[in-house]
Amino acid sequence: MKLAHMLLVALFLLPAGRVLASDPAREGVWDTSNCCDEPVRWASRHDTEDAALAITTEDGDVTLLVTDRVVAFQLSDRTLQKLRRKLRQAEDEDDDNVIGTAIKAVVMSTVRTLLAHSAECPVREIRSVKLSDGRLEFVGEDGKLVFEHLEINDRDEMAGFTTRDAQAFIQEFRKVKARVR
Repeated sequence: MKLAHMLLVALFLLPAGRVLASDPAREGVWDTSNCCDEPVRWASRHDTEDAALAITTEDGDVTLLVTDRVVAFQLSDRTLQKLRRKLRQAEDEDDDNVIGTAIKAVVMSTVRTLLAHSAECPVREIRSVKLSDGRLEFVGEDGKLVFEHLEINDRDEMAGFTTRDAQAFIQEFRKVKARVR
């Protein structure tokens, strides 16, 4: 019951704009305070096999992908599997009472739902993508930055890609964008 109790407490104590996607050790905490303003939205997770291109941060935690319709950030398949394994282990912990079991079930269900999502933006809403000082910048059609403050575990994920991967992503985005116009 310890993990479930901690997850529940953490869920209620997180500042506005934070989404808990893992355990109390803060692994997998998405800071979405400024990343998910319009035109970005939370949506179902994407299969990387269906993407025109998918790149993963150097630490392996996050995948950025572009499809014919959207650009999306989501936990990498590896990280998602790791977190699901930790959740299964937590579920197997013995609970002290019926109320604890019920709370744990609700928290685990909520966390699983959050894990199965991505932050996405329609390609038509992004004017350009560029590499600036080692970090990707997405400029919206309105001239404002998109995905500007997407962080996981207080790490700026825009700076987490190799220069080579970031440049490949920019090239693929331009191809997709040209077809969308």
